[in-house]
Amino acid sequence: MKVFFSYASEDKAIVEQVFLRVNDKFPNISGWLDKYEIFGGDDLIEKINKGIDSSDKFLIFLSSNSIDKPWIRAELRKALMKEINGVDPEFIIPVKLGKISSFPPFLESKYYIDLETKTENEWLEEIYCGITREPKIEKNSEENLKISFHIAPENPQAAIIVFESMYWAEEVSFIIKTKSKIKSNMWRFPHLKGFHNISINEKSDDFSYGVQILNINIERTKLFYVGLVFENVSDPRKEIIEVEKWDGSGGSSSMRSIRFK
Repeated sequence: MKVFFSYASEDKAIVEQVFLRVNDKFPNISGWLDKYEIFGGDDLIEKINKGIDSSDKFLIFLSSNSIDKPWIRAELRKALMKEINGVDPEFIIPVKLGKISSFPPFLESKYYIDLETKTENEWLEEIYCGITREPKIEKNSEENLKISFHIAPENPQAAIIVFESMYWAEEVSFIIKTKSKIKSNMWRFPHLKGFHNISINEKSDDFSYGVQILNINIERTKLFYVGLVFENVSDPRKEIIEVEKWDGSGGSSSMRSIRFK
């Protein structure tokens, strides 16, 4: 199946990542992205019209950058004609990128895929179902997750492991292994304020700490971090051997009401 990707140039980085992942995960889907289809000397209008006409689905990425762009609106109007004429009543699939003030009137009743609040597995499955109208088994990927290591400014014996999602949500489920004995550990969601009920699973010994939080994801601009305190080390970051995904096995589960400042 062929899928046309419609987007604003300001959203190119994230849209291209979605395009590459969809093409990689689903061999039966062929994406149409201008970067790979339009060459020097091509007639832009003719090339894009042919791309839309020859596509089975039209994936439109809605953001504060795209909703008022004349070029995007022109592509959307052409795609809309396929639905109005009954060629394909589910031709247009909206994908939402971040906050937008309003949807185009003719898309208001459509279910949209909210990329920013879903994990890669979740939005890949939704895009696949939207295109094929069939369910698809999820596939795992951790490429969206960025992990960095820092020395705590208030304690030179403490390492801070920062977990950041680049584009879409990630589950909190990690185990950290170390060379030196862990004196103490902690975790934080810096963006949380007030009381929250947290469903947590933890596993801790001298040389590892595992944490799994079941009801809060790591979202863009909403970081998660773990702090590990050691004794008599020159650089606590170098005491960390690896950070891995953890399935929660062997941990201790609890539900806590925590007040965040």
